[in-house]
Amino acid sequence: MLKFKFQRKITVIILIFCLIIILSYYLGFSHLTTRYITILTNPMIATANYTASALSDFLAVYLGRADLSKKNDDLNQKIIELVKKNVALETLRQENEWLKKELKFLDEQKENYLLARVLGRNPDYAASQIIINQGLSQGLKPGLAVTTDQGIIIGKISSVEENISHVRLLNDNTSKIAVSVMGDKSALGIAQGLHNINLAIDLLPKDIKINENDLVVTSGLEENIPAGLIIGRI
Repeated sequence: MLKFKFQRKITVIILIFCLIIILSYYLGFSHLTTRYITILTNPMIATANYTASALSDFLAVYLGRADLSKKNDDLNQKIIELVKKNVALETLRQENEWLKKELKFLDEQKENYLLARVLGRNPDYAASQIIINQGLSQGLKPGLAVTTDQGIIIGKISSVEENISHVRLLNDNTSKIAVSVMGDKSALGIAQGLHNINLAIDLLPKDIKINENDLVVTSGLEENIPAGLIIGRI
């Protein structure tokens, strides 16, 4: 009920205000009416203008931030793409360098060599073995030497499949290879893997002096293992 009365009062006031404006035009007081209306409405207009300006500034800042965020996301995506391309180029460069070294090594050797890639490592942590991407189809067989591009022997093929081979590294606990220690006098022995970490040489002659930094190479006494492949130093 009170709300209804309040609404009626507002309606009456508005009607009276409109009537005054109409009468002022007929009686020639329109300039005064216009002046007072302007005085009354100026604060409302100013408030409306301020609100509109603030809203416009807010929308401009919000839209600007949204646009900046999108540009930042696009830039980050471009950076990621560039990093991927750089990684791919660096990988390709390293592969080319590796191939150059391998081909140079192969050209200098009298033995027949075959390039291979390491596919992975044997999941058995008790063994020190790797898997390469060449096998029976490429003419490989157990007992062949596996070397680096510098002629350093790292292991022997232990088993082969159609297109892969398993390589037992020299430091494997079950690995054995005939070696020659290049000291003051050559000494023949058998190098065995020790704890999957390094090698120990057994069966060396007792009367041969072995010195630190003496070079150890393959002796050539094993089938399929040529002499002179570097193993390491004492």
